[in-house]
This record gives sequence, structure tokens and C-alpha cells, in this order.
Amino acid sequence: MIKDNYLYSTVYSSLNEFLPENNCTYFYGHSTEGRSYIAEDLISKYSHFVRFVEIKEIAHDIILDISSNTEYNLRSSDSMKGFLSPYKSSLIYIDSSGLNNRICAALLKNAYKCFKQLKFKDIKIIYAEPATYKVIQFSTEGIFNDLSERIEGIEPLPGFSSIIPYGSKDTFFIALLGFEGGRFKYILENIQPTKGTIYPVIGVPGFRAEYPFVAYWGNRRPLDDKDIWCNIKYAAANSIVDIYTLLAKMLKSSPSGRLKIAPIGTKPHAIGAILFAIKHPLKVELIYDNPKRVKKRTDGVGKIIECSVYKLLKEK
Repeated sequence: MIKDNYLYSTVYSSLNEFLPENNCTYFYGHSTEGRSYIAEDLISKYSHFVRFVEIKEIAHDIILDISSNTEYNLRSSDSMKGFLSPYKSSLIYIDSSGLNNRICAALLKNAYKCFKQLKFKDIKIIYAEPATYKVIQFSTEGIFNDLSERIEGIEPLPGFSSIIPYGSKDTFFIALLGFEGGRFKYILENIQPTKGTIYPVIGVPGFRAEYPFVAYWGNRRPLDDKDIWCNIKYAAANSIVDIYTLLAKMLKSSPSGRLKIAPIGTKPHAIGAILFAIKHPLKVELIYDNPKRVKKRTDGVGKIIECSVYKLLKEK
């Protein structure tokens, strides 16, 4: 699957290799992670030909466009169209490094929906890998022992409220796993998928060689309790295209032709799942637990991933 990466993605070994295109718009935000500040380096170099737009979440599903000091509602398509309209006729970059999945989901869905009307040239997602994760040891699974401080509960991502009936014996439940076994256990307990329909996905290769083993270790309890080791699938941890392609294959093999997907692993896997749900709105339900990220979980900046999501959605 990873062989298709070059058609839609470019991987830069460092930020110095990445050059945004002329007259583009670059959406970004900040989090507790240092890699979310790559935009500051880009602004210092390219502000004369790139329009940088900082986004800040000021309330639940409410964002502020810092440049215009205007608020927008992620759950309103009209509001999001209003947010995107000033940047029409532009190639737009969405830097997901410092934006949570709720913001990314709303931006991606509405940008794709408004693509022709606003005459966008392309939609590209940017993601900065961490140099390292702070995952010294996962001795016990649990929300407070993982990378998130708490889980706020299962609630649909903005614009993704389609519901597939729970308990369907012929509907696959696909969990895109990271290091946090507490999140996987929480979702399994809440939605109780039918045994035999659960397919975990682990990022192989990982950002670093040892990370897949950390993911196994962090999720070992729910994997063992549900006896689903034999159902594990693999997709490159930093590849939006790889996970998108895997989900396409899983959809074809699902007896009902429907998938429930929990994007609780890497950001590229979450983006891939969001894009797949955009492509198949009646066949995919995204199940998201909304973790609260307060602690700094990573150090440094690794590779930079760029993916043309519009081209991917149009062609695959």
C-alpha cells in the first residue's frame, strides 16, 4: 500500500526542505507541543508570499481567526464557509501539527465541500512528526497513565454525525491504535463491538523503530482481553495514504459494506480516517473519544509530511 505514497505525499527530512507555494494560504495553530510552532519558522522566511492564518480554539467547537479577530462555529457549514471565503482562489495548507482532530475534521470537510465554489487550487495537509515521544514505560493502562490527562467522552467530530447501529455482527470496528491503551479500552467498553468484528491497526513502520512495540505494550490488556491479536492490521504510522488505502480494502471486505472507525492513534492515521469518512459518508462512522491534551507529550521536530488531500479524494 505504501507504494502509492509518492502519488499524493511528500516527506521532507527537515523543515528546511519544505517550501510553500507562492500565493498560498497556510492555516495553523499552537498546542503544548514544540512542533506546533513550525509555522513561526515559516513565517520568518516566507511571509512575503504566503498568507499565514492562525487559528485558536476559544470554546468547544468555536475557533477564532486571529488575523480578523472573528469567531466561527466548527459545527456550522455556513460559518465555516464564511471562514474559508476570504482565502478563495488559493492553494490552502492545513498544518495539523498544532490543531486538534475536531478542528482538522471541520476544516477538511468544509474545504473539500467548498472546493469548486471558492475555486481552491488544492488542499494540502501538513504534519510535523515529533523527534521523540515521552513513552518511557507503559506499566499499566489507564487514562491518567497515558499521554492524555482525561477523556471528555464520545462525541462525533464536527460534520461527522452519521451513526451505524451498534451491535451489527457484519460491520467491522477498526481501531487505529497509538500508545494509549486506556483510550482503546474506554471505547470498547462504551460501544461494545461484536467479538470477531474488531480490527486493531498499528503503525508499522513507526516514527521510530521501537514505537510499534510500545503500541503493542500500551494496548496489551484490551488486545488480550478481547482475544483480537490475530485481527491486527498494519499501516505506516506517518502515512495518510497508507491508512486510507487500508480502510478502502477493509470496506470492500466488510459483509455489510460499513465501517466504524476509532481514530485514536497517530495524527496521520486520524487524518486518513477523516478523509475516508468524507469520501464515504453513508458507509463510515467515526467514533472519537475527545482526549484532553494538557501535558507536553513529545520533544523536537522530526520529518515533515505533506499530502494533497484533494487529489487523494478525487482519485481514490
